[in-house]
Amino acid sequence: MKGVHVNGEYGSQVTELFQRTPFAGCMEPAPDVFSGAAGSQFDGAEVRFWVKAGGGCVQAVSFLVYGCPYTVAAAAWMAHHARGLSLAEVERTAWLEVERSLSVPAQKRGRLLIVEDALKAAVKAAAGNV
Repeated sequence: MKGVHVNGEYGSQVTELFQRTPFAGCMEPAPDVFSGAAGSQFDGAEVRFWVKAGGGCVQAVSFLVYGCPYTVAAAAWMAHHARGLSLAEVERTAWLEVERSLSVPAQKRGRLLIVEDALKAAVKAAAGNV
């Protein structure tokens, strides 16, 4: 997202995650890579996560996202925090943790639920195959 200006309405952590978008990008297909998606561009937010899993844990995470800076930052935050956790721990990760950490306003909760649903779909796919 380099070159995109984020105005002062966003906190510093949201701005940083939006501009850097750590872990953004597709993951190469492999037997231990699983994906999940939620939302739609038509509705204003779409997220797809890829999870590389092994030994019941998340070894790597990447994502593609279409949405507002809060949606992008939430996907980056979830990707960062999921790495190294067990699949069960990621399954218990809630959008409320993201909301609190990034100070996301209540009117953006729907976007956080989309991010959460996409990550949980990828984890569910991994858990069913690991």
